[in-house]
Amino acid sequence: MFHQHTNPRTWIWITSFLWLASTTPAWAGEADQLFTQSQAAIFQVRVVDTAANNKSSTGTGFVVASTGLLATNYHVIASAIDAPDKYRIELVLPDRSFAAAQIVNVDIVNDLALLQVDPAHLADPPVAPLVLASRESDKGETVYSIGFPFDLGITVIDGTYNGLAPYSVSQRVHFSGSLNPGMSGGPAFNGEGEVIGVNVSTAGNQMSFLVPVENLARLLATPMVANVADIPALLTKQLTQNTQRLVGEMLNGDWTTESLAGARALGEITPFLRCWGNSKDTRDKSDRRPFYVTRACQTDHNIYVNRHLMTGSMEQQFYWVESDDFNTIQFYEYYQRIFAAYRPGNFGTVKDLGNWDCEENFIQANNIEKERTKAIFCLRAYKKFPGLYDVFFVQGSIDRANQGFVTHFTLAGTTREMATAFTSRFMEADVW
Repeated sequence: MFHQHTNPRTWIWITSFLWLASTTPAWAGEADQLFTQSQAAIFQVRVVDTAANNKSSTGTGFVVASTGLLATNYHVIASAIDAPDKYRIELVLPDRSFAAAQIVNVDIVNDLALLQVDPAHLADPPVAPLVLASRESDKGETVYSIGFPFDLGITVIDGTYNGLAPYSVSQRVHFSGSLNPGMSGGPAFNGEGEVIGVNVSTAGNQMSFLVPVENLARLLATPMVANVADIPALLTKQLTQNTQRLVGEMLNGDWTTESLAGARALGEITPFLRCWGNSKDTRDKSDRRPFYVTRACQTDHNIYVNRHLMTGSMEQQFYWVESDDFNTIQFYEYYQRIFAAYRPGNFGTVKDLGNWDCEENFIQANNIEKERTKAIFCLRAYKKFPGLYDVFFVQGSIDRANQGFVTHFTLAGTTREMATAFTSRFMEADVW
């Protein structure tokens, strides 16, 4: 979802969804009762800049084991992984004192983390852990989310469970409720007071998302990390497995092409790669641009690594342009600007990513005699995750006087092997 920074303009929003438990809603309409019975196990999580000795971001966490184990979102505590010497993690206790927390496990793909706190700091006797739901809720059932929005204190919000998102790149559940910055990592409950998911993101207008509780249960069942220094290797493994899953599904998907003006374009080769189209409105006489038709397909959300780096996105784009009004030189200059404007679909900085290593070639277009194209293939390595790369590819026609066709894809955070396999398949697709 998002976590709250001291600067309110720097909230981070990450998309997600939830899996819930089904039962008769004994607490439906009684949020105050749920609040009373669960609030002792829910804490504000602060990531503190040690030099400033003040919070840099905040989120929410909740007790999942009597040993002092708490669940939260990965993005809430990501700064402490990215720069462990700069940041520390604390829980805010009911008396406004603080308890140190250590990261003991993470799931970066599903935006989850586990924190360990000395149980003696939580209460005497120890706080009872919240109960995880074991069954999915019914669509339309009222569910309740609790967290610490905007650093204003604990809050309970009711909403509606809408089931798993059908086309998400990873499991997310749609919650019709108003999550706000600072609630990231808090629990969402069914009517029986069982945790059905973890608050993670919002798109506004009563559209919010939770990580399914089954993903949290899976993380709890995996071995804990002995040292925070071991976490980057774990993240590398998780990101590698995720790209192998996603690119593997795309390689085995439906590579059927569809008409796109004077060319063809790939459709939705997998359910999680959703496509949208656009074209010039020829009725608008004030638009002096040549006629164009576009198609863009992409995953629904990225993976948050740190505030400077997002990864895990997959996208492909197709752009047809033609003009009867431009002369050859005018069209070439216009088309060249279009080709040069393509950029990778994720963002990062030199802190996390190496320089682009690019190859440029002139290639005979697939299935079309005498059709030459210009293709650019680029890789940039991840500095902290060995073996992972961003891949950028763009290919465009070059021999047509007043027509142009450009294809592009980005694979963010993938391996050389998967990049090579996908590029070969993409170039062999019958789009020319």
